[in-house]
Amino acid sequence: MNLMTPDLKKRLTKRFGSRVQFDAPMDRHTSFRVGGPADALVTPKDRAELMDLLAVIRAAGVPWMVLGGGTNLLVKDRGIRGVVICPGRGFDQIQIRDKGSEKTVVEAGAAVRLSALCRYAIDNNYTGLHFAAGIPGSVGGAILMNAGTRQGAVESVLEGIDLLEPPDRVRSLDRNQLFFGYRRLSWQPAGNGGEQLFIVLSGRFALAPAAGSDPAAEVEAMLSRRWETQPKGFSAGCVFKNPSADMAAGRLIDQAGLRGMAVGGARVSAVHANFIINEKEASATDILELIRLVQKGVAERFRVWLEPEIRIVGE
Repeated sequence: MNLMTPDLKKRLTKRFGSRVQFDAPMDRHTSFRVGGPADALVTPKDRAELMDLLAVIRAAGVPWMVLGGGTNLLVKDRGIRGVVICPGRGFDQIQIRDKGSEKTVVEAGAAVRLSALCRYAIDNNYTGLHFAAGIPGSVGGAILMNAGTRQGAVESVLEGIDLLEPPDRVRSLDRNQLFFGYRRLSWQPAGNGGEQLFIVLSGRFALAPAAGSDPAAEVEAMLSRRWETQPKGFSAGCVFKNPSADMAAGRLIDQAGLRGMAVGGARVSAVHANFIINEKEASATDILELIRLVQKGVAERFRVWLEPEIRIVGE
């Protein structure tokens, strides 16, 4: 059931104008190109507007979620109830916070594309973010999932984060307050024993001068290798987490004979078995059923249950 009351629609429209969309098709905002409509999608332009938006949402008692790059997300076919928050231009800035001879701290807003941050480092002759070349999505999403590859991960360069605890408390956390795990980041918010709702506003990254090396050439070589082993088409990247450091999900899927398996318009990639491709106007239901069949097939063959790396939302 759509949660947008006439009064809430009026308040959102009055405050955000053309930057609020009602019944917003989510297939336009995800790399899978699937998903039903969100009740509302709002693009606050800066921190002040974000706080205003959260105050309105909380007063109305409707749920909300933050949309980053949409590259690690599967939205179900009936869509998302409540408000989807898409941070705007005020969250898309990169700036130097501290510059030294051996280390420079660069701050990037949550809406900055990870590829843009990597390009910024290359253009300014810094190293440390090479691993991020070719990883899609936003800085905020990369921080939350401790994104990475075999060459490294966010935890290797992240110095700290700024986050918003709704409706209006901004906190700055240093590296020693952060706990990194495989494809996750956590911390202990003050005053309670666990995590709570929050929004990542920005991240601070420690980069080093590229003395005696050519960052652009190194990244180009890395990208060339990656494009040879990753499929083209509409996907959300790797669908499953690796069960362990020496047990790759893609290899298990391949050895279980599931490479190329299809449900509707969704198919396990023939190039990399941990990718599911939307190749023929697949529905989210197609992709979810294919995920279930892959999990079942790998479990029957290896007694290992694959955990999704992608985020699945909606109804």
